[in-house]
Amino acid sequence: MDATNQAISKFFYLRKNLYNMAELVLEQVFLLGDALEGDDYSLAESIIERDDRIDELEKENDNLSQNAILEAIASRNVMGMGNVSDEIILKKDPLRFALSCIRITRNIERLGDQVVNVAAVFKNGHIRKTLFTKDEVMCKILSRVVTLAGMAVESLVEEKERFMGSVNTLEEELNGLCDEAFRKFVDYPDMDKKEFADVYRMITSMERIGDYAVNVAEELVRLNTGHDIRHMDLVK
Repeated sequence: MDATNQAISKFFYLRKNLYNMAELVLEQVFLLGDALEGDDYSLAESIIERDDRIDELEKENDNLSQNAILEAIASRNVMGMGNVSDEIILKKDPLRFALSCIRITRNIERLGDQVVNVAAVFKNGHIRKTLFTKDEVMCKILSRVVTLAGMAVESLVEEKERFMGSVNTLEEELNGLCDEAFRKFVDYPDMDKKEFADVYRMITSMERIGDYAVNVAEELVRLNTGHDIRHMDLVK
C-alpha cells in the first residue's frame, strides 16, 4: 500500500473508531435509562465497569487523530482539497475531519463520564424507588437526555447536522426541567439531606449530558458547513 492509500485508510479507520465510541456511549445512555427506571443497581454497576472501554477508545482516537492530521496534510492535496478556500470547511477534507475528531472525541468521552457519574450516585442507594417512573419532572429529564444523546450520535454517524435546531430546543427544555426539579426538591418535605444531595448531583450531570450533546452537534455544523455557531443565539 503506497503512502497516499495508507493515509486514506487511516482516515477511514479513525472515522470508524469514532463512530464505535459514540455508539458505545449511546448504549451507556440507554442502559442508564433502564437502570433508573427499573431501580437496578447491578445495571448501574455494569455501566461504571463499561466505561473503561470508552476511555481506551478516547486514547486510541487521540493518537489516531494526531497521526491523521500529519498524514492528511499530504493526502488532502491528492484528494483535491489543496486549493479549497480556508473559509469553507468540507467534511471530505481529511485534515478538517481529523481536527474535528479531536473535539468530538472529547465531548463524547465527557458525555460518557456524566452517564457514569449518574450511575455512581444512583448506586449509593439514597434515591427513593420509582423516582424516575412516578415523578413527572424526573421522567421528562431522563427522556430528554436519552433523546439528545441519540440525536448527537445519529447526526455523527450520518454526517449530517439536520438535528441542530431540535437539539437546541431540547437542551433549553432540559435546562428548564433541571431548574424546575431543583426548586421542587430543595423544599421537598420528606427528602433528607443525603437524598437531596444525590438528586442534585444526578440532575447536574444529566444537564451536562445535554450540554455535551449540543457541543457534538455544533461541531458537526462546523465540519459540514464551515460555520462556527458556538455561543450564538440561533433563535431569530
